[in-house]
Amino acid sequence: MGSRPGVEILSERAKTPADGSSSTRICIRFKDTPGESVHLRLSKGSFSESAIQREIDVPVENNEANLLVYAHDRPGVGWLSGPGFRHKIEFVAVSFMQGLLYEWIPTIVMALGLALVLKSFVVASFYIPSGSMENTLKKGDLLIADKLSFKLLGQDPQRGDIMIFRYPKDPKKDYIKRVIGLPGDSVRVQDHTVYVNGEALIEDYIAEDPDFDYPSVTVPEDSYFVMGDNRNHSSDSRVWGFVPRDNIEGRALFVFWPRPRLLDNHEPVAVAAEPEH
Repeated sequence: MGSRPGVEILSERAKTPADGSSSTRICIRFKDTPGESVHLRLSKGSFSESAIQREIDVPVENNEANLLVYAHDRPGVGWLSGPGFRHKIEFVAVSFMQGLLYEWIPTIVMALGLALVLKSFVVASFYIPSGSMENTLKKGDLLIADKLSFKLLGQDPQRGDIMIFRYPKDPKKDYIKRVIGLPGDSVRVQDHTVYVNGEALIEDYIAEDPDFDYPSVTVPEDSYFVMGDNRNHSSDSRVWGFVPRDNIEGRALFVFWPRPRLLDNHEPVAVAAEPEH
């Protein structure tokens, strides 16, 4: 049974078998008479047993309109619409195969498609296979990364962001490092300290101070200089060079396993991407 202000709808069945032949008797009661007849529409099913009829004028007697709705041949939700109301009619599967074909398979396909879109463009999970980002990220950590901001919204990484990117030497691999140098920056390591544009970075997130110097380099346009937080045990831009902007996949947001925690992405620190395998 359904109701709207001024309209009461009574249905013979709560659910109608989607066999293409079953019918459901419906009574529509109006508080105020709508006239001698009422025009009705169906989105699924039919008002006729022998043909598809989706519109009909039904006589109104004593403020009631009585009609039959014949079942659709596929499961799903249909709507009976008239002046001042919209009533849901649910057509349900009559066999396992019909339910599998028209309900389960489309639902699974849609879910897989949504998951693919989310993984490709919105968020993704990553596994940390090494200790190159300690103490920020531990080997075995599982984290969630924001891909939407960088792949669809066109945002650029900032200094201190922990970024996931495709390894320039082998784009099939994902690495995770912290962004230290932005396009146009000069970066060097001297006396156990990282300098960007001549200013020393105070980095309280690294495992230990770097134990060897690195000569000054200028970051090219549309590229980034990245380093692991475990400075003395990380293969990063000091070894294999810069990360092109097109290789950026996303920014690490939080670890959800085994120790849930938010990740700190802020200046002057550099952000991590997928560690080396």
